[in-house]
Amino acid sequence: MNDTDRIYRLFTEADPAPESVVSTIERPTADVFLLDLERTPMLTREPKIQVADQAAPRTRRLRGPAVALTSFAAAAIVGAAVVGVAAWLSSGDGQTVATQPTLPPVTTQAPTTTVAPTPVPTLVTVPDFDGMTLAEARSLAATLGLELEAIPEAVDEAIVVAQDPAPGTQVDEGTMLAVDARVTPTCTPTVPADPGPNQAEIFLLFECGADGLYPTVGIPLHRLVPRGGGEAIDRIEWTLRSLLSGLSPEEKAAGFTSFFGFTTTGDTLNSVTLTDGHVVADFDETIYVNNASTSTGGLFFNAELRANLFQHPEVDSVEFRVNGDCEAWSAFFQSDGCWIITRADWEQQLAEWDELRAQ
Repeated sequence: MNDTDRIYRLFTEADPAPESVVSTIERPTADVFLLDLERTPMLTREPKIQVADQAAPRTRRLRGPAVALTSFAAAAIVGAAVVGVAAWLSSGDGQTVATQPTLPPVTTQAPTTTVAPTPVPTLVTVPDFDGMTLAEARSLAATLGLELEAIPEAVDEAIVVAQDPAPGTQVDEGTMLAVDARVTPTCTPTVPADPGPNQAEIFLLFECGADGLYPTVGIPLHRLVPRGGGEAIDRIEWTLRSLLSGLSPEEKAAGFTSFFGFTTTGDTLNSVTLTDGHVVADFDETIYVNNASTSTGGLFFNAELRANLFQHPEVDSVEFRVNGDCEAWSAFFQSDGCWIITRADWEQQLAEWDELRAQ
């Protein structure tokens, strides 16, 4: 028996075919099988570890065609599994089936909030205040739910000559209206009272109305002051102090105007001196009042002081200071140096203003 027949017999004995099966496939010759073994890579085995007192388990070694058939069967099983998974993941029309169950859509509802309706403002028709006193205009405005601001006069007796918004305008309730209210410049002096035993009578000069372009000598209003021995300096000082206290409410209602008032300038005189007809009046810095530094305001402000001092025949010249500094006075009116005004200067200035008013 040659080597080929011997090998064939060994494989036949190791894997006999069942008697009931008629083989339709010839077994491969030993030469072919040996050639396949030469082409098949050898599998490496891990070294066996010998354990004491334990018999190594016997394993059946598969040879030749058995190994090949087993590998082919495993590949077939894996391929079938892959085909089955692919078929499960794809529908008949090629659409992918979701791997997760489809959940129903979740809908949320925003909490209901109640919004208070915005109140609609009530519209009011602006009335015509022209010719009314300020007191009458304010009363009418209040009944309509409106407010009133008077410019420039705020006394009840002032007469409304203009307004904003115009009459007939529709405005919201509570709107502030502006009116131009002016005191009728009657400028009627009050009847002077008789002086008491320890009183002396002096006069103060105030402008009538506030619409003049140039100062005037002024209209005299009388005052009662403490008697101080009858000396000129006492009368001059009391004239300044009374002037700085301003007008009474009745005098304002009659149309008299002044830059000075008790609450603003009533206590601003530091001192007053009279030396050889020259008056020096010294004030503190609170003498500066609103609008006095403007060109028109400064004109009337200085004229009011000078008119009330030059009414005294003893005064030949006037000088004003702030805390002892005459240049600080002129600097407030955007000028330089010390102002010393003589009676002749004052009378010439009055004559020029009269000519300008007559033009």
